[in-house]
Amino acid sequence: MTALNRLQPHPLTEIPPASRRDLLGVGHNHDLAPMTIHTARKWLENLGFEMRLVKSEHWIITHSKALPELHFYSAVELSQFAAHRAHRYADTFTREES
Repeated sequence: MTALNRLQPHPLTEIPPASRRDLLGVGHNHDLAPMTIHTARKWLENLGFEMRLVKSEHWIITHSKALPELHFYSAVELSQFAAHRAHRYADTFTREES
């Protein structure tokens, strides 16, 4: 088992849907975080993301370029993104660079 596989969150039955008000689909299940902040940071770094804590409960995530910046305003939002959307975004950013 690789380190990346150990860090991978347990798959949830359903990926939260995105909407006009929640484009990343991270606003659901606010009382349930799929992983800790430490695990989310490791998972995102392994996918090539850079994570900055701007102030309490405000993180900015980038991937290999300054833009786009993804802003998260709670630990639950950040962990939802890491668990459900980060892999897809990392693939997209990597393809755009090629």
